Amino acid sequence: MLAGKRAPEDVTLRAWAQIKDDALDTYGDGVLGIYQNTVVTAFDVIDWERQADGRVVFNGAPSAKFGHLIGTPNPGKPWVQGQARPVQYLDTVVLTGGTATVEDTGEGRRAVIDDFILTVGNDGSATLAVPAGQRVTVLTSSE
Repeated sequence: MLAGKRAPEDVTLRAWAQIKDDALDTYGDGVLGIYQNTVVTAFDVIDWERQADGRVVFNGAPSAKFGHLIGTPNPGKPWVQGQARPVQYLDTVVLTGGTATVEDTGEGRRAVIDDFILTVGNDGSATLAVPAGQRVTVLTSSE
């Protein structure tokens, strides 16, 4: 796609394998295309259809909601070599709540927002340093 040989829609919206209907119902409002751990495409999903082989094809339009993410680091976990099916489900709140500068530490990624420091290691573990007197609420995803 980046070389201009394929359209962004074809690369991002076509033939997704092993996507369950409940995941589509919960997370199916947008699709991001990630290349080298950077967002390169963003689409709002209009609808989708399941092909005879079980793969999902999305019908979408360039995203007004998620377009600001193009050019930013992957908002999910970084792709790791050997990953066979790098599909991630992220809650829309994570994607529309604003962005913070993310620093690659070599051992993971680190972001600082109003003196809250979130570090996510390459192994997927997370550490949050919280300013004195502040509260933290943790929400877990269903995936």
